[in-house]
Amino acid sequence: MNGLEQVKQAVAGALNQAGLAVRTAFEPGWAARCDRPVAAVGLRTGESRGGAMGRYLGQTPDRREVYGLRLELTLSMDLYSPAELGAPGCDSALETLHQVMLSGLPAGLRPAELRWEETVWDEDTAMFVRRGSLSCGAYFTAEASEDGVLLTDFILKGVVRK
Repeated sequence: MNGLEQVKQAVAGALNQAGLAVRTAFEPGWAARCDRPVAAVGLRTGESRGGAMGRYLGQTPDRREVYGLRLELTLSMDLYSPAELGAPGCDSALETLHQVMLSGLPAGLRPAELRWEETVWDEDTAMFVRRGSLSCGAYFTAEASEDGVLLTDFILKGVVRK
């Protein structure tokens, strides 16, 4: 899984764990299935920092080389509420979002700024929406293969590997 998908999944997972329904932004037909407030998470902008292969960080105890990569991202964090719950559904979702940004993200995600707009009616989804964005830094690590030639996949710092 690429770095951008790891970030979106980590944010979505943290919001979901806090009790907020989450959808991937632009997933076809997602709005028709919503009966409670939901966050639509997507990517607005991104920028890679630290070189194409990442910066050398050191060695593991078993002497494998470790490299790091930093991405600067702005995620879309649009909050939707069904008509029957009204605009206050967006407000309750925003409270949950704030709590997660303060204490519920993996160590490799560093929130810098959360912005949001006023809640308005969205004709396309027939729901209320409060558009928002989260600017953050994402930090990844990778280890060199045993022969020291190839890097394994970059993994978002603080995410448990399965």
